[in-house]
Amino acid sequence: MEAIAGISDVRETFGWCREYWDTGRQAYTRDVVAAAQGLLDAGADEVIVLDNHGAGAPWNILLEQLPEGVRGESVNVFDLPRAGIDGLLLVGYHPPAGIEGFVPHTYVPNVRLSVDGVEIGEAHGRVWAADVPLLGITGHEALCPTLGALSEAPFLTVQTGHERFHATPAFEDAAESTETIRDFARDCLRGIHDAPHPRPPSNYAFEAQVFGGEKVTLQLARWTDAREPIGAAMSAGMAPFMPLFGTLDKSSPQAFAAQDPTAQNRLTELVLDALQR
Repeated sequence: MEAIAGISDVRETFGWCREYWDTGRQAYTRDVVAAAQGLLDAGADEVIVLDNHGAGAPWNILLEQLPEGVRGESVNVFDLPRAGIDGLLLVGYHPPAGIEGFVPHTYVPNVRLSVDGVEIGEAHGRVWAADVPLLGITGHEALCPTLGALSEAPFLTVQTGHERFHATPAFEDAAESTETIRDFARDCLRGIHDAPHPRPPSNYAFEAQVFGGEKVTLQLARWTDAREPIGAAMSAGMAPFMPLFGTLDKSSPQAFAAQDPTAQNRLTELVLDALQR
């Protein structure tokens, strides 16, 4: 959600902030609908939208705006192979931890992950989990140089800038970004037969480090073996925020309006501080 064309303020990605409800979800939905429509234009039988952005409500996307032939899912990325998908299009991907750009993090603040000594981001984890051709990626310009094994896939820059909490849209208005993303997705699916299929790593050293702790290294045989270590790292990274995060109801605008502003502001301060490390 962070690297969506119409999102420029980090608060638009936090379900406990007013900006998320006022503009963030709408911008997120607009990019997703544009991408899904482009895939349908190119002949996709069905488009499955995986919405698992954790800082928002159970559903960040406005499901009622999804076009016919598109359905939402909120499954773990490691369960994607069971969905029988033929290709993966990543929409709205941000820089990983340690990179100068908008909201740099890997899954959650405070966590950094590596495979055989090379740092990876969420794009790697999701592509390797799906284990299908990678049609393309839309996101922040700072992500592109970090893609490594994923760099052969088409990339559409929808955000620019080096600030951590503010992004500059790459397009003048929503109409231009919508049209560009739809065209990009259409072209990506039409090129599916030439799309790269980045293979998951095997027999590799998986490294995880949570801020303030020691680096943990595991020798793993398959990428699916990283599911539990990633989950453990995410839980450890989220631990400082859970006393507040777990008590705030982010399920609806009405629930948001009833929250304690003091708790909302404190959680925002904690997360922003973590993202600066």
